[in-house]
Amino acid sequence: MKDNTHEMQEQLKAAYALNMCTVSVSQIVDYNDEYILEQEYEAILNNLNLEQIPKDEALLNILVKLLNVITFFRIDKVKRAQIEKKYQRTMKNAIWSAVPNIGVIVAGEPLTVVLSLATQVGIGYMNYRRTKANALADKEDSEIELRITAMEQFNALRRELFTTAWRLADEYKFPDRYRLTERQITQYNEILMDTDEIRKYERLTAVQDKFEAYLPFWYFIGHSAKYISEDQTNGIDSETRNYYRDQAKKHFEKFDGLNSFNILREDELTASFALEYIDLLLLEEKPDKEKIADLIKTAVKMAGNANDILELCAISYLKIGQTEEAEKILRILVNEDYNTATNAKLLSRIYVSQYLEDTNFLAKAQYDILASRVTSAWLFPMPDYINSNRLLQDKELRNQYLSDQRFDLQKEYREVINQFIEKYIILFNRIIPVPDKNAPSEYFRNTESSIRKRRQDVYDALQSDARNEYQRSIRESGYRFRYVELINEMLRALDTLRLFRENDLKEDMIQLIRDNLGEASGNLKEIQEKLNHDDFSIMDYEKIQKSFSFQRLTKEFFDKLTESIMDEIEKAESLDILDDIDLDLATFCMEQSIEERNLNANIKINSSETDDENDYISQDILGEDEQDERFNRRSFEKMLTTVKEASDSIIEDSEKAEILIRGSQEFELYFKNVKLKGDAFKSKTLAVIDDKTRTDLDLFITSDGIVPVKRSKVDKLREFDKLEYQGKSIKLGWPEEYSNRAVNVGNLYNLLERLGKIRKI
Repeated sequence: MKDNTHEMQEQLKAAYALNMCTVSVSQIVDYNDEYILEQEYEAILNNLNLEQIPKDEALLNILVKLLNVITFFRIDKVKRAQIEKKYQRTMKNAIWSAVPNIGVIVAGEPLTVVLSLATQVGIGYMNYRRTKANALADKEDSEIELRITAMEQFNALRRELFTTAWRLADEYKFPDRYRLTERQITQYNEILMDTDEIRKYERLTAVQDKFEAYLPFWYFIGHSAKYISEDQTNGIDSETRNYYRDQAKKHFEKFDGLNSFNILREDELTASFALEYIDLLLLEEKPDKEKIADLIKTAVKMAGNANDILELCAISYLKIGQTEEAEKILRILVNEDYNTATNAKLLSRIYVSQYLEDTNFLAKAQYDILASRVTSAWLFPMPDYINSNRLLQDKELRNQYLSDQRFDLQKEYREVINQFIEKYIILFNRIIPVPDKNAPSEYFRNTESSIRKRRQDVYDALQSDARNEYQRSIRESGYRFRYVELINEMLRALDTLRLFRENDLKEDMIQLIRDNLGEASGNLKEIQEKLNHDDFSIMDYEKIQKSFSFQRLTKEFFDKLTESIMDEIEKAESLDILDDIDLDLATFCMEQSIEERNLNANIKINSSETDDENDYISQDILGEDEQDERFNRRSFEKMLTTVKEASDSIIEDSEKAEILIRGSQEFELYFKNVKLKGDAFKSKTLAVIDDKTRTDLDLFITSDGIVPVKRSKVDKLREFDKLEYQGKSIKLGWPEEYSNRAVNVGNLYNLLERLGKIRKI
């Protein structure tokens, strides 16, 4: 009995190897797709498990033949490209040959020219037709030759496959029903394309007897049954769902039984089977954790370097309480810098739990190593010591972490919304035509220099001889309608964010924009009338910029949206909810090409250059003029004294931020280390708030106002009287703001108010 079982396993293994070859041949013949060719070549050369595959000469021959055919088609593609290139080159030369002699055109009597041209054009055209016919015939001959060779390759491949099937069937004596035909494979591929899952499952069930020795089939039929059981939109009742769930388990069990002779070293399909089967087993009243652990091991083994699958394996280990195994995988993922934010959170949480439970004496050291390599915002807080009531301590740590995550996520949303606004300000300002048609994005920003430059260019155009032409370009641009189209596009983009899409106040927020559009429509109509009568002036251009600016139309909307999002994040009571909100933001950033955040503070991410005058601090950026240069020294000293007196009340967490006072050694060292252009600004800086977190948003407190510096890139001066205090942040001028959890923003704002009053004296 034992021998018969062994014989049956060998039969199935041989039949499966044959079927894999048959599917490979079928895909090459049916698709001749470059990606599939590369996939098959890689599978044969680098992914076959030579320990598992039957050691049979017939199989070796068909595998070698497959490699040869794949190589032929890769070469064939290059040859076809060469044939096309040669044909196009020949035709190009033929066209030039058909052009009349230029000397005939520029010399001679008109009648002679006409007669000569007629003769030359006639001869040239005949030569062109003859060359085209010959070139086309050569091209077709070459392509036919390639097609014949391809047919010969296909025939040889099929012949070799038939020979392999004959020899394996004779050697292993497996039933012919184990062997797949190309017709069956074609039908199988068509079934998998069916979008009706219930019908797809029924069709797969109808042909399952033919796929006894084909492993992938049992994954796909199991996956289909599982999908039906989980789909809440298909209208089936709970009893039917349970039926499909049971069927999925049965099919996955079949896969598990056949998987013992899997001939691939790595196989994401097998890893997917294991993870999906685990999902079903975890639904049972008493999950078989030992079986689940074995399935996770299978998934890890077959995943290879597919980090997305490895991450799911780590989470599966956590679900069954095997944190040590999860830890091993998470460390790999963090080292590979894969989804570092999420994996660092999970790994740090494991270390903290191990430290509190005293189950890993290296937990604190491992946590410290992790902390040195990723940003602190992703780490679950590690306590300095262990309390007697460890459960209470763990709960307090969780609450602290939740609070920190809320704050960080609020900050991320504010930064992303600001970047989104900046993006649409540029798009909005591009709508009104400007004389410079090749102007870069920087030209359309709302910086003072860009606004001034656009106004001057428009003024010059309206004063030039091309005035009417420029007015026509504006008149015919349909700018009023394009404004509305762009705002609709913006709102559709925001729909990606669930906190906007499902917001109860969504309609009220959009109504704010509608109201502003309505108010501006009258002015725009008057301006359009002036354009229609070529009476458009620089005053009209300025009116458009002021009464119909992106800021005027959308400021109330974005203020309300930001406030609403902050409230929703503040209400989040679990990390799961925050993770969903964070994932939502990441998706939005990816779709809008916005940098969400520096994913790892210790890995440099190149940031794009924006405004040259904002790269480094300079006198122009600080708004310095002759009067400012002669600023009263006594007032400056009084401002410095005021800063020193208030400094102790500004910083709340000295590990995350530090205030550097003018005259101190730290102050001097800061300007030596920071990559800033020139030091003209230094003479007016009273203090620096040095941000030590991954955000790296420093703040210069100067005698004229404040200057944000993000990652050594200097922003423009914000004067004292333009600042507004709003809860945990200071408004710097719409849409930007300054906030820092380590800074007492209220005390900072009070200091800035006092400095502003001294400045006016």
